[in-house]
Amino acid sequence: MIKIQNHNVKEHCNCAGPGKITATVVSLMLFLSLTAAEAQEFTADYSPISGLIRFMESPEREAWQKPDDVISLFGDIEGLTIMDLGSGSGYFTLRMAQKAGKVIAGDVDERYLSYINEKLNKRENSNLRGKIELRKIPYDNPGLKEGEADGILVVNTFHHMENRIVYFKNALKGLKPGGIIIIVDYIKGISFGPSDEHKIEMAEALGELKQVGFSEITTNSQMLKYQFIILCQK
Repeated sequence: MIKIQNHNVKEHCNCAGPGKITATVVSLMLFLSLTAAEAQEFTADYSPISGLIRFMESPEREAWQKPDDVISLFGDIEGLTIMDLGSGSGYFTLRMAQKAGKVIAGDVDERYLSYINEKLNKRENSNLRGKIELRKIPYDNPGLKEGEADGILVVNTFHHMENRIVYFKNALKGLKPGGIIIIVDYIKGISFGPSDEHKIEMAEALGELKQVGFSEITTNSQMLKYQFIILCQK
């Protein structure tokens, strides 16, 4: 069981949803700025998403994304099964696999899973292959078996989903008792990431999540500069 940590805002609720992740909508100026030379680093299959991969894997991301701090919100994940829901390039997947017992990289786009597979083929990542499962998931369901995961990480994906209440009711079923879902998404009103029309207010996200059925919800709006964090415990 993961024990939810104390954060700057805490809410307790007895909250009680098919979901659909829409196509990724992002700022072209921010994400699609590959030069011809950089594009050659990717295979033809990756060319439509190469700008997104470049952004996700950017060395500059660590400073504002603070991946180790985000992962630490789960507490000790040694031996646990964590799902990286909307895994994208596997930015968090490989980091979590260094400590977790198993990481499920779930994405609706098989090209991202192929990219993660190529990363695992690299010598420096070969020791992680046995700990990572690549799973193509449907648009309306996280694709977890009942009680399969100890935790679920959802980074920059929540705002793409439709019918989120139903979607996260399905995610809740996929958690073991005491399991946690960590949601990280862009703050509205800050000119970083997608445009405001594609972002969601944290208050709106909380209102939806309270209807899912989590036993406890906490928030953290101070750890990250451009994103809010919501933690939901089963």
